[in-house]
Amino acid sequence: MGRDVDWFDSLVRLLELERRAERSRLAEEKATLPLGELEARGLVLLDVETTEERTGLGGRHLVTFMHESKRRLSTRLGPGDLVAISPRKAEVDSPPSGTVTNASRTQIVVAFDRPPPEWMREGRLRIDITANDATFDRARGALLTWKGYDQGLKRDRRELVLGNAPPRFEKPVDFEPSRPLNPEQHAAVSLALRARDFSLVHGPPGTGKSTVLAEIARQSVSAGKTIVCTATSNAAVDHLLELSLNAGLKAIRVGHPARVLPHLQQHTLDLLVENHPDRIIARDLFDEAFDLLGYARKQRSRGRSRDRFANAREAHAEANRLMDEARVLERKATSAVLEGAQVICATLAALEGSVLRHRTFDLALLDEATQAIEPLALIAFLKAPTVILAGDPKQLGPTILSLDAAKAGLSTTLFERLLREYGDEVKVLLREQYRMHEQIMQFPSVQMYGGQLRAHPSNAHHTLAQVLPPGAAVDAPPVLFLDTAGKGFDEGRAPGTESLLNEGEAELIVARARALLAAGLDPRELAVITPYRAQAGLIRERLDDLPDVEVDTVDAFQGREKHAVLVSLVRSNVEQSLGFLEDLRRMNVAITRPRRHLFVVGDSATLSGHPFYAAFLEEVQAQAGYRSAWEWAESGSLAEG
Repeated sequence: MGRDVDWFDSLVRLLELERRAERSRLAEEKATLPLGELEARGLVLLDVETTEERTGLGGRHLVTFMHESKRRLSTRLGPGDLVAISPRKAEVDSPPSGTVTNASRTQIVVAFDRPPPEWMREGRLRIDITANDATFDRARGALLTWKGYDQGLKRDRRELVLGNAPPRFEKPVDFEPSRPLNPEQHAAVSLALRARDFSLVHGPPGTGKSTVLAEIARQSVSAGKTIVCTATSNAAVDHLLELSLNAGLKAIRVGHPARVLPHLQQHTLDLLVENHPDRIIARDLFDEAFDLLGYARKQRSRGRSRDRFANAREAHAEANRLMDEARVLERKATSAVLEGAQVICATLAALEGSVLRHRTFDLALLDEATQAIEPLALIAFLKAPTVILAGDPKQLGPTILSLDAAKAGLSTTLFERLLREYGDEVKVLLREQYRMHEQIMQFPSVQMYGGQLRAHPSNAHHTLAQVLPPGAAVDAPPVLFLDTAGKGFDEGRAPGTESLLNEGEAELIVARARALLAAGLDPRELAVITPYRAQAGLIRERLDDLPDVEVDTVDAFQGREKHAVLVSLVRSNVEQSLGFLEDLRRMNVAITRPRRHLFVVGDSATLSGHPFYAAFLEEVQAQAGYRSAWEWAESGSLAEG
């Protein structure tokens, strides 16, 4: 079912609903919650001080902030977040705003376009997170660009993405894979290489979607094509960069180095440009310009004489001239570095940033396509005539705050719409998975993928016992469900939040985690996940002495895997209300994270009213993986039998 050009206007309206929802939630939290709660949620940092200042690429001012006591920060701030800085005990007009470039447990680094005011260097400060409109603005701009494509080849392209013109494919050609591929992987690569417009790679958990993307990139570069690899998140783009580098391709990551994994930072555009001769000259020009600006400020502050003001104006004008010259040199250096790359890796939003806005490519590889809202995904189609979209619509989709926008279609991704418009001939489903024991795979395969998945022999029968010390006695079948029905472990609401927690389940999860570690499991191979942020926080507090054990929400852990994963479902109520658990994609993510052992804690009396969870309970019983909390030892029942 095709669409007319008004579709882009409707997406603009949905984007605006989402933008308003994000602003509204932030404003409501700041208006209704006390400062302590705001800080606990990471929306505000209190009593921080400036500890370091330095100059970054483009003359940006990088300022580091830490708590006065150097204690651990309680924040959800991360690279790309916009923040406003103000004095802790005073009010200022128009607090300076900047972009977080790095965030660790003890410090935040913020980039400012202009030198910070003097008061920022004196005394205690507060940092407030603010709404980030850049991504919305770029997505909206892309939609308006698409709407304006009304002639020639651009109009044909627009009709394709609207679903009014069929995608085109070349005749099948043989290619020599650079590494062994299973039949579905080979078919996915072949379809991508034949695509003139787009193709879809449907990759269920552990099926080697990354292998397919790397092979497409390698084959395309060999054919002389330029490639952009993109996704919604920095983590996914880092993964694409690593795939490209491992494939022997010359790849560059566009984005601030602080947003990139440490071992990949040497491949970022910023760091590569730093060593270019033009950038070295530009750096000296910036330093000279800042000295002149400092001189100008001193002239104005020493008195109101005509000569002093004249000197200040001249110094300021010369500083601006030097900065303009430096920025021209930086653009030349940036262009030279980019021209030498075979693959460029950047987030979807960054594709419309200043560095890449006017660049186009022969091919775009869009990973996490089922987590990108359509307005963002359409940016990839602006950057290249051929786009390969990879993802899994059976896992979690994009996060949408506006219920109205979600219901009106913003939660439907471009991947899903194109699949619905053009059918299975534009898609290949990867069927062989290389992660899970076949018993872990069995239930999601039947429920989510029509029973089409198969386990590769290398992992079909691997167990947790095989990675524990010899002789470790552990009750750890591939899938184990611990039933809390009748124990009185009722769910509750965390104070000051809408998020739920379950104290009883938390105790069982913590005991199980400690028992597995005591049996010899590497803590880096253990994760605890739950649908609820409050439950994750509760468990994280109780495992605070085990920093290598990851504790997070299901949503945050999507795309990850461990030998053993413990899942707390939280919901336990007489109404059989499931909330987040009714989104079966969330449960699909949760139960497909482990390689060797899945441990789920839940209340069967609450869960069994839903056919999906009733079937899950039947499956674990059939696999002899059902245990009752009434019979479970308080230690976590490590002893066999």
